[in-house]
Amino acid sequence: MIHEAELRELAAFRAEGTGILSLYLNVDPRRRTPDQYKLALRHQLDSVAEAADPADMARLERYFDLEYNWQGRGVACFSCQAADFWRAYPLWVPMEDAVFVGGHPYVKPLGDVMDSYARHGVALISREGARFFIFEQGEAEEVGSLSGEDVKRHKQGGWAASRYQRREDATAYRNLKEIAEATASVCRERDCRRLILAGTEKTVAQFQPLLPKSLQEQIVGSFAVDMTASPTEVAERSLDIARQVAQQQQAALVEQVITIASKGGAGALGLADTLRLLEEGRVHHLVLAEGYHGTAHQCEHCGYMTVEHMEQCAFCGGQMHLLKDAVNALVGRAIERGVKVTTVRDNEMLEAVGSIGAVLRY
Repeated sequence: MIHEAELRELAAFRAEGTGILSLYLNVDPRRRTPDQYKLALRHQLDSVAEAADPADMARLERYFDLEYNWQGRGVACFSCQAADFWRAYPLWVPMEDAVFVGGHPYVKPLGDVMDSYARHGVALISREGARFFIFEQGEAEEVGSLSGEDVKRHKQGGWAASRYQRREDATAYRNLKEIAEATASVCRERDCRRLILAGTEKTVAQFQPLLPKSLQEQIVGSFAVDMTASPTEVAERSLDIARQVAQQQQAALVEQVITIASKGGAGALGLADTLRLLEEGRVHHLVLAEGYHGTAHQCEHCGYMTVEHMEQCAFCGGQMHLLKDAVNALVGRAIERGVKVTTVRDNEMLEAVGSIGAVLRY
């Protein structure tokens, strides 16, 4: 798992006079065997052999041969041995294979993981108790449980059956109310802004109205699972919901950006305008299409970027050089400045307006 502070550190790192090797590798055991992982690694490294420092390539190979435990579904590595810099992040969400050599780490995919798989609370409930999990970046950690009164089930029929049923329902209702209070407490203490419910369909339907109104509005989905489910199973089911929610939110965000910008409001579309407004400090939320790479020019002295071709920087007079992947540099700068970044997959509306845009502060 990667944390916000670590992502900011990566985005801010620069190497003078040498390149930084960034690698993403899909190690999902459902898609590849260990031999296939290593073959994919070899292919990625071979593709940048002419540009990468041999010491960085050797460091990556040593990590996968001797240090990585081959657990999880993705891994991100960043190496600049000339500057004594090395970072490796095993991840529980799949990553697409990618490799990059440049003056700064290639951080776009990690930013996307943090945005799409942000912290969720998961309440696994029954009529007699609950288990609580924190789901984040593909991992589910059990953080507590609650046992209520036993709900005694009577098999007797006849005139007393309805009375026994009322007692069972009353006990279950008290339990669910206590679970609702505990769920609110866990979400508040753990700073969960999204909630997933798990349990039988009937129990979830009875439980949801007992939650505080504000917490009901944070529910993003539910799934059926047994109370004895492992954290791994809870993570798997939660991951499916997180993906669906991310896709819906991304589609809504793209529509918002296009609508605001088209009406002349606080929005930007296309690389030129987005880059200019980021340099002015006006970007609040950066949105870009997955796999988008645009070129720009950057000042070697002050770092100013523009799509316009110029030999000298308009601000400090420094030498300008061509950035073949200006989008990664733009994303790095956005993260440094605390700008939220969302990468969107397979959205034709965004691609039609230049594959990049932003919601502005003003």
